[in-house]
This record gives sequence, C-alpha cells and structure tokens, in this order.
Amino acid sequence: MKHNSAHFIQLDPALLQDLFQSGKRKDFVDQVRQALRQILVKLQVESHYDRVTILVKREPCYRALNNTWEQIGPSARRQKWYELMDRIIQIAYSTRPYCLRCGACCRLGSPSLHLRDGDLLARGMISIRQIYTLRRGEPVRLNIEGKLGPLPSELIKFKEDQEKGYCRFYTETQKSCAIYENRPSQCRFQQCWNPEALEEFWREQKLTRRDILKNDQDLIELVELHDEQCNLEELHELFIHLHNTGDITVLNQALEILRKDVAIRNLATTRLNRQEEELDFLLGRPLAEIIRAYGLKVERDQDGVYHLAEDR
Repeated sequence: MKHNSAHFIQLDPALLQDLFQSGKRKDFVDQVRQALRQILVKLQVESHYDRVTILVKREPCYRALNNTWEQIGPSARRQKWYELMDRIIQIAYSTRPYCLRCGACCRLGSPSLHLRDGDLLARGMISIRQIYTLRRGEPVRLNIEGKLGPLPSELIKFKEDQEKGYCRFYTETQKSCAIYENRPSQCRFQQCWNPEALEEFWREQKLTRRDILKNDQDLIELVELHDEQCNLEELHELFIHLHNTGDITVLNQALEILRKDVAIRNLATTRLNRQEEELDFLLGRPLAEIIRAYGLKVERDQDGVYHLAEDR
C-alpha cells in the first residue's frame, strides 16, 4: 500500500511550483519542515517532531536529495520530492504504533471482504443488503495519479454512507465501529503505522458473489447472465474507443448494454422476488451510475427514448 502524499500534504501549490523551478536548497529544507509539521498534525502526534526530524535526516533518500537538489532539473525535483514525502509519512507513522481511534480509515471508505469473511454472512452478522459488488471491469481510480482504469477482479464491499462516503458501520459521534467485534479481516489488519501488514494481507483471496451464493443456483445463473450481457470490460472498450476516435456510433452499442442492465434488474425483482436493496450486491451498481465515471449520463426524452449525453 502506497501513501498518496500528493493528497496527504496540502502545501501551497504555488510555493511548491517555485520550489521545483528555483531549485534553492534552503527552500527545499524549509518546505520539508513545513510538510513534516503538517503530516504530524494529521497523525495527531505533533510532539514527535524532533524525533521524526532526526530519523528523516538519517534517511539516505533525504541526504541524497539535500545534496543534489540544486543540480537536478524541475521534473526530477518534483518526482523525488513526492518519493521523499511518501517515506516521511512512513517514518511518521512508525513512531505511532497504536490506534488513536481517529476514524480516518473508516471515513476513507469501506473495507473489501476476503474469503475468510464469508463467515460473517453465514452467521448473520451482516446481510447482502449491507454489501455491494464492484464488478470486474468497473472503472476505478487505480493509482496515486488517480487515473481511471478497469478493476482487474471482483470486489465485495460494505455499503458506504451516500453523502459522506464513510463506511456504513462507522459511528461518527463516538468514532467507533458498530460491529467492532465482528469487523472484517481488512479492518483487523489495518494498521496505519504499518502499511506493509495490510499490503501483504491484500494479496489473500477475495470473497466473490459465487462464494456467497454457492447454494442458490437461480441467483448464480442470474449473476452469470448479467455478467455476460452487461460486460463492463466491453463497455470500457467502447468508451475508450469513443474517447480516442470520436466515433459516436458506439453510443448505440453502449445504450443496448444499458437496456439489458435495466431488463435484468427488473427480472430479478419481478420473477425472483429480490429486493431492490439486494441488487447492488447481486448485479453491482446500475450501469447508469457507472458510466458517469466516463463523463456521460443517461437521459430520457419526451417519447420515452433513452439517450447518452455529456455529464457536465
């Protein structure tokens, strides 16, 4: 797991731009001090400043950059600056090996479920109404730069607060977890001061819809039908083709996939008697929501005909 230092640290962009362009070593040292103080404030360990400063100055990457800052170019300064910031964040976390119950990890979003978490559903600790599926091929932010890309494999997650994006089980007033004793594995391995623990755990096998629905052949067939007819990787390729070529004829193909999504959701509620709140797990998010990641939205004209339009 990598720290997103570009977003973790909110220094004045103009000052940073001047720093990368001017290349003065004194400015570099001053900005490192400011960044370090901001990091420690966010981690609620301002009193660790002197200790962390000593550790940072011992770091080979800091020494090398401090000695060569004025010799390298602006683009190299920018790249190495954020590499250094990631390392400083790691060092700062390492001086605070305990949970402050600040709620930061819960406010960032909900955990994904791993195979070992299937017992939570089997024992009725959580229900399928409280989880949702990110399907393979769904557009997500894959890296620090925030670039959009298709999800390589299916993920099952707790639903989040629709307004704030917090994990649905996070109690903001008490900064606590409503199911703490039955929290999923990712939450148990989450240690902000030791990101390597979660990074290693993340490689474990994830829970899938088929693991949960293994005894319900009708629902498995529904999932398979939907995955085939509403293939997100195919939809992704259509929108990439549209972006690269401007060929608007692909919109008709995209609309047909969206119509199938609506039809299969109707099938699930009318013939299989599934509740609407279960569909986010069974079929993933509606395609009409997913396509907004591509800057498009579904509109319906006065004749009831659906169209795709730019989502401004």
